[in-house]
Amino acid sequence: MHCLFLGIAKWIVKRIWVDEGILMLNNLKNIQRKMNQIQVPADLGRIPRKIDCEEGFSNFTADQWRIFFTIYATTSLWEYLSVIDRTILTHFVRVCSVLVGRILTFDLIAEATERLIKIIKLIEEHYGRDKVTQNLHLSLHLQECSYDFGPLYTFWCFSFERMNGILGNCNFFLCRFMIIMIMKCAKKIMKYVNII
Repeated sequence: MHCLFLGIAKWIVKRIWVDEGILMLNNLKNIQRKMNQIQVPADLGRIPRKIDCEEGFSNFTADQWRIFFTIYATTSLWEYLSVIDRTILTHFVRVCSVLVGRILTFDLIAEATERLIKIIKLIEEHYGRDKVTQNLHLSLHLQECSYDFGPLYTFWCFSFERMNGILGNCNFFLCRFMIIMIMKCAKKIMKYVNII
């Protein structure tokens, strides 16, 4: 969940749409107004109310990003986005709906992966290769995680969150060293598991 929402959702909104000037401060105020008009059941979680303050979408939690993309994003952002950004939004909302669902089929997992690939290609074509981040790459492994462990709600990808923080704060050589160490640890764990 954290890779999907704090890694990708936050990045798409803040680093592409806000930082690139697609969503301006006056747009954010209108988006907040539109969201305030939507009545949702109380059991859906805390409703995000920090869109138009500071730099926009201030301090959202992963759960608030989930709520934003599954309930509010399409209706509140649509008029401010270009055709390509609308396509990115449409794909991402569907990916979120599929991957946070309690029931997953192989076909739904395959659909989510195909849509993630389309999102990455659209971002690369429209915004440049440097906008494709580690989180976007990690999201392509959610298919294998779902095959191995079931629906994401059963484990919520906390390992992605930890690794994102570690990898994001280190230089290239240290990252390479850490990846090698992780691979060695994984091999030892697999040997141990095979012994048992």
